[in-house]
Amino acid sequence: MLSYLVCYDIADPKRLRKVARLCEDFGYRKQYSVFLVRVSATDYVRLRTRLYEAINLTLDQVLFIPLCGKCSQGFDSLGKPTDPPESKDVVVVV
Repeated sequence: MLSYLVCYDIADPKRLRKVARLCEDFGYRKQYSVFLVRVSATDYVRLRTRLYEAINLTLDQVLFIPLCGKCSQGFDSLGKPTDPPESKDVVVVV
């Protein structure tokens, strides 16, 4: 499984909701526009393709930040607590 932080800045509210729903299908929301995504290589390509089709390439931006296993377990936060991801978490997308 590959781990990524998927972060986005979407200019249009309708596209923003669509991007958020797509990310929810593949990962766990960490902040409003930040998701932890653990996927196979095939699902990573599927996620990128769906997001590519959903955004406006001149106005919007989506970042895919790769994380190693140790990095994805080492989350820390200030303020509102966040649930740490578990190594046994699995997301199945049909």
